[in-house]
Amino acid sequence: MTCKTGYSAIPAITSLLLALLASVQAAAQNTYDLDALADGQLILNLNATEQTSVDQDTLNVFMQYTAQGRNTVALQDEVNRVLREALDILDDTDNIVFSIQQYNVYPIDRGNTSSPTWRAQQSIQMQSMNSESLLVVTARLQDTGLTISNMNYSLSSERYEAVSDSLMAAALAKLQARADEVARLLDKDSARLIEINLNGSQNFGAPMFGVSEMRLSAAAGAMSVPVAEPGRAQVTFTVNARALLSP
Repeated sequence: MTCKTGYSAIPAITSLLLALLASVQAAAQNTYDLDALADGQLILNLNATEQTSVDQDTLNVFMQYTAQGRNTVALQDEVNRVLREALDILDDTDNIVFSIQQYNVYPIDRGNTSSPTWRAQQSIQMQSMNSESLLVVTARLQDTGLTISNMNYSLSSERYEAVSDSLMAAALAKLQARADEVARLLDKDSARLIEINLNGSQNFGAPMFGVSEMRLSAAAGAMSVPVAEPGRAQVTFTVNARALLSP
């Protein structure tokens, strides 16, 4: 059974739920021995899924510089110069995480063995929760000659964990409530979750960006700031459990 619950609507965790959460790890590592059931005890299989949709909060930009020619030394020097200029720009920022990716130099017309044409490439990966700042920096890097190979939004691990923890809490509370209700209907005195399996996931929204506008504006002088809008990610958390009903 699936319940779509908005993130802001998830209730606070009660003291009972806190106790459940504290025992999840230990319970998940043990399988209850059915032969150990006492008279009147029952095992109940339960599952619950909670899901919600949240705004993606992290912009990811992948850029590269490519040079082509027959002189490999000159090509690499050109790539080195452009990437150094890009790093100088990025070093002036304090809210962008970046890394330099693979450096490749390879021939592109292998048939001409006497004087082949070579291609040299190096790329930069950038990430920031301040999308406006990253988009401005991206435009500056485009002015140096780098081009965008990919741009997309994602959900940060911190946001995902916060949302999935709340969904887990809601699912566990639902399972305990179901177990308690079944125990009441069967005239049992207690219901305790004894085996718990957790499974969280997220579906990514499609990236949105204005590539054509960025390329068309290049001829006008300074590069216009790229256009990007975040999508939404659907976070789902499923809990499978077994409950021990006792008289």
